[in-house]
Amino acid sequence: MNYRVNFVAAASGQVPGLPAEAWQALVDELLIIGIDLHRRGVPDVDDARFREQTFGAAGLVAYVIDDDAKTVHVYSIVWAG
Repeated sequence: MNYRVNFVAAASGQVPGLPAEAWQALVDELLIIGIDLHRRGVPDVDDARFREQTFGAAGLVAYVIDDDAKTVHVYSIVWAG
């Protein structure tokens, strides 16, 4: 099932600082998450809707799954490269 990906304000503000290869790796990973979201990411122990997933060589994306709205809300992006 395909889910829509939404960037919350904090995550949107982190995108402009990403190098081009990091942005491409993030987009590639989010495409996979949107298709197979319950098999990707490490779920939070308290609430499995909240997950983190690595991307590229040095990235971490944090997101929450909203099954009712069929949306993945990205709320944090970290690039350590």
